This record gives sequence, C-alpha cells and structure tokens, in this order.
Amino acid sequence: MTRQIDAIVNPVAGHGRTRREWPVVAARLAALGFDVHLHQTTGPNDATCIVRGLLRNGCHEILVVGGDGTVNEAVNGFFEGGQALSPDTVLSIVPGGTGRDFCRSLGIRSLDDALAALVTGTVLPIDVGRITFQRGDTRVDRYFVNVADVGLGAETAAYINRSSKALGGFLAYLVGAARTMVVFEGRPARVVVDGRPVHDGPIAIVVLANGRYFAGGMFIAPMASLIDGRFEILILRDVPKRVLLGSLLPRVYLGKHIGHPDVVHLQGSELEVTASDHLPFQVDGEQPGTTDLHAVVLPRALYVRALP
Repeated sequence: MTRQIDAIVNPVAGHGRTRREWPVVAARLAALGFDVHLHQTTGPNDATCIVRGLLRNGCHEILVVGGDGTVNEAVNGFFEGGQALSPDTVLSIVPGGTGRDFCRSLGIRSLDDALAALVTGTVLPIDVGRITFQRGDTRVDRYFVNVADVGLGAETAAYINRSSKALGGFLAYLVGAARTMVVFEGRPARVVVDGRPVHDGPIAIVVLANGRYFAGGMFIAPMASLIDGRFEILILRDVPKRVLLGSLLPRVYLGKHIGHPDVVHLQGSELEVTASDHLPFQVDGEQPGTTDLHAVVLPRALYVRALP
C-alpha cells in the first residue's frame, strides 16, 4: 500500500552530503512503498515556510532530511503563538547534517535507523521548548526540540557556522569548542528557574536541554527526557581556561561533567536569563538573537517518529 510523505530536503546540509545522498534515500523510500513529494530548501527559513504551507493544506506526515538546523526550522513551522498548527501531524527525520545530535535522543543514528523508524518505529509525543526574546522593538518566539544555551555553546555554534564543516561533526565541533574556549571571557548574567533566582554573576554557559546531545556528540545531559515536561538546566560558572580545556571539555563527551564543583545542575519548566550585555544564545545550532530571554516547556506538543 502506497504511503504519501512530504520530504523537506536541505541539499547543503552536512557540507553537501545530503545532496549527494538524497538519490539513495529517495530510492529506498520508494522501495518501501512511499510516494515522496520533494521540497528542497534554498535558503534560511525555507523549511519553516514549507512546513506551514503543508500544514495549511492538511499534510499529516513530514520528513526532514538534513541537520539539526533544518529540523529546527521545520519545527518552527509547526507552531505559532505557542500553539501547534496541526497537532496530529507527525515529523520524521533522516539525519544528514554536521551535528546530527537531536536524532541520537530518538535512537536514530543512520539512514537504516531512520527508515526503520518510518516503518516500525514509535510515534512519540515530545516536549518542545519555546524561547521568547527581544529583537529590536519586537518580542520574538523561537521553538526548539534539542538544546539551547547562552554563552560558550552559542559562540561555538556561531564559529562553526562561519567555518568549513568538511571535517565532519565531531572534529568540527571539537576544534570549534577548543578555539572558542581559548578566547572566551565569562559574562555576568542572572538566571531564574521556575521563578527562583539560582545564579547572579559571571557565567561560562547556561544550557537548557530537552535532548541529551549537542555540539557534534557532546553528552551534555545524560538524564534528559524528551517526554518529562521539564528542561535539564546546567550552569557552568566562569572558570579558568585550563579547567575548561583540561578538565571539562573531555568530561562532557562522556557525560561525566555532572557533579563537577563548577557545574550547577537543575531541572525546571521555565527559565529566564537576563544580562546587562546582549549575550548570544543558540537553539539547535541556530543563533536567532541575544538575551534577555524567557523559555518554557510545551509538554508533549509534537509527534516525532523514534526507535525504542
């Protein structure tokens, strides 16, 4: 029986890997009985616009072929004003970008995994983060499904997005993180979780994790769940560069930074970060703006295909 699916493909994801691999993906989808309607992105925010158009036309199944940034753009097409435009539509993902971090939390690490999720996987109602921030004179929303952060991660993501990704996700992010740590200086910020002030002073990073991985495989939040209605919140105080490079960077790839004396670990469904300076932040590898910001969890707001 033929199953219709709309595929949003970012041909430049993964340093052009998606463009090269798409014919193989398309052939395997056809062999599984999928009638694929292809939509290729050509620039920023294309995926958001394509998704909104598909949802308005009654689409019930959307496949994204690309990286975390393309997934983030697609997710933003599902929501407006804090509400889902089509609550029953299912999002599926074929990982094809540099980081491929969100899919790891779904049990999807390869094309074979992605196809298995489409055919026999679980439809999981996952939490979505909504960040509201100031852009000029306007308050703007951005939605995310994986990880957001202020500080080091945002500056590393900015560096990666300006650089070549030919090294692949792991090495590109490792080199980018190390380079950023060498020049980074902590900035004062105030952090409030669920209405309770938890930090007021210099920070290296504030992480808001829905998924478990970011930055090309860093195991940033080993305890994170996509369906528990809360964020894992990590605050790294401003520490010497020798601690960042020699102690914390190796630990974070193994998830062993939790419990470090300079890492504060909290859980919550609402977070505010305010600062006298405009600090950059990132959501799923994208940099939409700067602080001040306010983030909340939208519990189980999006259906996504996953493997057990």
